[in-house]
Amino acid sequence: MTDRRTLIIYFTRTGRTKRLAEHLARELNADIEKIRCPRYRLGLFGWWRYLMAGYNSVRGRLPRIRKLKADPMAYDLVLLGTPIWTSYPSLPMRSLLRKRPDLPARIAAFVTYGGQSEPDKAFDMMADLLGRPIDTRLAIQQHEGDLPDMEAKAQTFIERLG
Repeated sequence: MTDRRTLIIYFTRTGRTKRLAEHLARELNADIEKIRCPRYRLGLFGWWRYLMAGYNSVRGRLPRIRKLKADPMAYDLVLLGTPIWTSYPSLPMRSLLRKRPDLPARIAAFVTYGGQSEPDKAFDMMADLLGRPIDTRLAIQQHEGDLPDMEAKAQTFIERLG
């Protein structure tokens, strides 16, 4: 537990990143907000949206996202969470970061990925979009997404946050 105010901003499509975000929120007593992007929701045409997500990710075609409800500047620490799509952060996360939102001095990030991507490439793109480094990073590979593996890596991440 910590005394600082923490906000977790994340995007998920399948729920894996949501599960990690919710675990971190419980452990850090943090507020949590999902990036809302209707283009990539599941549903009747979810499979088609999944295919288009990969294509659009490679092309860098950013979707519209809804405005955040929370004010990140009201927090001491913001965690950014996203799945990796074709080696890069998800398009909704890139849309958020491209806008260069006002964020506090302390930023950390976590990603979930299937294994074919190198997490550092996604983290580096996030830092480039933010215009500053992301020092504390957590990467959860698909096979680590189940308990207790995820919890053990998350605990190490939390400890590094201080």
